[in-house]
Amino acid sequence: MKTKNNRAEQLYSDILAVFTRKQHLDSVQVLLCLFLAAMGKPRPAYATVKSPAALSRFLNQYDWNTKAIIRVMRHHTLSQLQSYRKRCAGRPPRLELIVDLTSIGKEGDFLGLGDWIHTLNSVSGLHVVMLYLCCGEARIPWSFLIWRGKGEPSPTQLALKLLRGLPKEVRQHSKTIHLLADGGFCSKDFIRGVIALGFAGFVGMPADRKTSTGQQLRDIKTPGMQIELHDLSGIPLWVSWVWLPAKKGNEQEQRFIVSTVPRSPQVIKRTGKRRWKIEALFKTLKSRFGFGTFGQHSKRGVLRFLCISLLSFLLCHFAFLDRPNSGDSSLPHWGQLAQSVRHQFLAPIRLAE
Repeated sequence: MKTKNNRAEQLYSDILAVFTRKQHLDSVQVLLCLFLAAMGKPRPAYATVKSPAALSRFLNQYDWNTKAIIRVMRHHTLSQLQSYRKRCAGRPPRLELIVDLTSIGKEGDFLGLGDWIHTLNSVSGLHVVMLYLCCGEARIPWSFLIWRGKGEPSPTQLALKLLRGLPKEVRQHSKTIHLLADGGFCSKDFIRGVIALGFAGFVGMPADRKTSTGQQLRDIKTPGMQIELHDLSGIPLWVSWVWLPAKKGNEQEQRFIVSTVPRSPQVIKRTGKRRWKIEALFKTLKSRFGFGTFGQHSKRGVLRFLCISLLSFLLCHFAFLDRPNSGDSSLPHWGQLAQSVRHQFLAPIRLAE
C-alpha cells in the first residue's frame, strides 16, 4: 500500500492499482466520475468518454478482481478507524455496530439475478442487509449480504453472519461494543447471538411482545425495568421506549427498545435512537451515489455496481474526515463534497468530457 497524508487520495490510488489493464482503468474512472456527480443517477448511458456498451461489459463481463476492490476498501476502513481513534483527544468514542435491511425496488424482468429478486414488506426487488460501523465522526459501511428468499438464511441470520465475520481488529476495538438494530431483528436467535458475541445489544421490539409473566411491553409503565421475554427465559433484558414525533394527522408513535446489559432508561433511549444513523446512510447512498439505481441483469454486474457506489461514499467520507478544520462539527454536504472529490481525482475525465 502507498503512504500518503490524504486518506481519500490513498484509497483512490490503491483502488486504481488493482486494475492492470488500461481499458479497465479507464472504465472504472469514468464510472467513478458518474457516481461522484452525486445526482443519484450514475447510469452508463450518461457517459460521454466511454460508450454505455463498454461500461456495461466492464461491469458484467470483463474479468477483473472484485474481491481485490473489497479488500482495499476494508483495509482502508480499518486504518481509518484506528487513526481516527488515535487522533481523538481524551477518551475515544465508543464503537457502534448497526445492522439493518434496505430494499431496492425493481420492476420488470431480471432473469439473470435469479434468487436475488423477491418481495419483502410489499417491496419487490433486491433486499440488502448491511453492517454499518460508527465511531464518532467515522461512519463506514463495512459489508452487506443479499437476502435470497424464503428457505434461505433470513435477514436476521445474515446480520449475525456479518457480525461473526468482523475481524479481530474491529471486535477488539474497545472493551464494550454497542450493537444497534430495529424491530426486524428482534428474534430470540438474534439476541442470543449478540450476547454470545459479547456485544451490548440495543434492539427494537414490537409493543405486543410478551414477557415471561404474560405481560405485553406496551403495558409496562416503568422505563428501565428488568424483564424476561416469554421465549427467552433465563436471559435478563432491560426495557425502555422512545416517542417518535407525530406525523401530520397521526398520533405520536411509541417504539420499544430492549438492552442486553443493565443501563439506565436515559442511556437505553439515547443509545437506541442512534440506530437511525443507518437510515441516513441509506438515504445518502440512494439519493447521491445511486445505490438503488442499478440496471444490470447479472449478479456480477449488480455486485460491482453496489461496490462502486460504496467506494464513492467512502472517498467522500474520508475526504470529509481529512478536512483541515476537523474541529467543525457540521454535517457534510454530500453534493459539494462529491464534486470536490470528483474535481480532485478525476480532472482528466472531466476535461475529456
